[in-house]
Amino acid sequence: MNGSGTFDTTNTAESGSHVGIQVGQMHDSHVYFVGPDDPPERDYEVGRGYLADGVPSKARKHLEKARARGLNSSGIHFHRALAVLSKRSYRDLTKEDREVLKDLSAHGASTGRDAWRRGLGVVSALLSCVDGSGGDAEAATAELNSLPAVQRDLILRHLDLVLTGSMKQSVWHRVRDNAEKTRFSNDRVDRVWAYFEAEPAGARAEPPEPQTTDGRDVFVGVLLAAASLGPVVVVTGSSLTQGSPAALLACLALFAFGPVAGWHVAAWHHKYRRRLALERAYGYGRSPAPPPEGGFADQVERWFDHYFDKYAPDLSDRYAWSARTRGVRRSLRDEVVRTYREQGVEADRVKWLVRFLVRDVRRRLRAGEPIEPYEIHRVDPAVKVRCAVLCAATAAAMAAVAVTAFQQAPVSTVGCLLLSAVAARFAVPLWLRIHSERLRVIEQDREREAVRTAREAEYRRWKSKLDSLRPREEEMEAWLSADKALILDETLKNHRLGWHEVVAHAFLPTPERPCESARERGGPWRYSRYEIRVFLVTEEGVREATAVLDFSRSRWRTRSRKNYRFDAVSSVHVEIASTRRYTLNITLSNGPAESIVVSEAPGRDAVADEEAEADAPDVDLDAAGFSHALRVLEGIAAEGRPWFGRAAAPPSADPSDPSAAA
Repeated sequence: MNGSGTFDTTNTAESGSHVGIQVGQMHDSHVYFVGPDDPPERDYEVGRGYLADGVPSKARKHLEKARARGLNSSGIHFHRALAVLSKRSYRDLTKEDREVLKDLSAHGASTGRDAWRRGLGVVSALLSCVDGSGGDAEAATAELNSLPAVQRDLILRHLDLVLTGSMKQSVWHRVRDNAEKTRFSNDRVDRVWAYFEAEPAGARAEPPEPQTTDGRDVFVGVLLAAASLGPVVVVTGSSLTQGSPAALLACLALFAFGPVAGWHVAAWHHKYRRRLALERAYGYGRSPAPPPEGGFADQVERWFDHYFDKYAPDLSDRYAWSARTRGVRRSLRDEVVRTYREQGVEADRVKWLVRFLVRDVRRRLRAGEPIEPYEIHRVDPAVKVRCAVLCAATAAAMAAVAVTAFQQAPVSTVGCLLLSAVAARFAVPLWLRIHSERLRVIEQDREREAVRTAREAEYRRWKSKLDSLRPREEEMEAWLSADKALILDETLKNHRLGWHEVVAHAFLPTPERPCESARERGGPWRYSRYEIRVFLVTEEGVREATAVLDFSRSRWRTRSRKNYRFDAVSSVHVEIASTRRYTLNITLSNGPAESIVVSEAPGRDAVADEEAEADAPDVDLDAAGFSHALRVLEGIAAEGRPWFGRAAAPPSADPSDPSAAA
């Protein structure tokens, strides 16, 4: 941002930059939605929601809309005042903002004061202590402390940057205590992870492959069967004309053992075909190429690798577990990719299914259930023995019939046997395939139904768990505000500063990559890890502390602390690489420039949605309190100490008067 208040835009490739792994999730929500036919109370509700979620500009828009549509309660006026002041110092207010606050102070001073009106009166009293009108800070603080907890806590939270000096010191212990209570409230540690979980994709099961045989195959099979069985009937008739008991017994054995032997052969063949198909799915006998890096299949494979490693039943022998499950892992991965890739589903949304499938493989192994193709489609040894015996008996009977028939009609018997053998050469494989395909489709339909039922049960369980655990937006903002307050308290202690020594302060929270990220549609991005910068402006210079916050566990460590004079900051400007990325560049006269990515959509998952929501970057900047931080830093860079001299002077003073800077 330049001196005229506009942004200097630079669209350049950022060579040498590095961005860690980014995981972006978008949660569908009606929290921020107002329909055209909704009453003004709905705008009020959404405005309060935005304010609780740390987006005061959007909150103000909806609150003003509700007021314009006729809503005129003390509650809406109280929240309007907070929306004007939240994440801003009094110096950040425009002339229009101050006129709005002046008008709202009249509502707070009216009779018949309920808790909201009392709260609005306290806001007006606190403002009179910083706007140069000579308010009694001690009386205003006492009245603040006497408010009900709801209104008092809201004022302490949203007027954080307005309260300064002795007023801030007198209420700081309450702010710190509230932060300590809020920090781990509502089972934060056990619930935050659910906010960053992707909305699970619905349960699906891969349908069976289409049957490869049809009516034409059956028609050809019937013709071939007639061509192969007809000559056998003729040969059998010739054998029976002999009239001997041996011939009759051979014919009976042929027609008794033949069909049973054929049934056993068909069953064995079907198991064999299913085993070969599963071996192909497992990738046996080939070395499949790895999926394209970064694609859906690659991400799904990474999830499988992660969970197969995580759920290894024997953690001391992961190699054996990996080798044992290599084939089933590849088969399951390919199935998930085939089932979901064409549906436009992101890999994170099927993570629940990958986890379920891996746990199921572990359960089957522990229960002694088969997972290898030769185990799943194993032919019982008894079936093999019966099949061999029946085939041998059928062959012996056929040989006896043929010998008897040859004695009666040698030429026709030889011709019939040759015709039957040639036709059987094509009929038997065809009928085995027809039978196997029909049986395969039936079996796979039954297997698919069982798989779908199990997956739907797991999907409902997981979805219900996420819905019950996922924090609300106001909880996420309250936890982040508590962390920032405690980081600020630690910074004050480290620098041995009291609030009476702090002229101004500012926060600049940014994502610490790599991290997980998520947002409710229309809300600000939330991150699992933050880099929190705290700027404390004193009469002697600027104190800056940077802390890395593990938001999921509410743990942080101070990464760096800096102290520099006002004249050490030579320039501050914002670089907009695109509509989705804002970078703050701070250049010190005695050190290297520092580039801070303030706002950036966290991944390609949300690109389309960000383009549809033109104000999404503004929501993120507003939630980060960027405007106030930028104003403080620009004041340091542009004028140094004189700017803060004017900041400490009564705002009612004429800025053109040189004495105002004294």
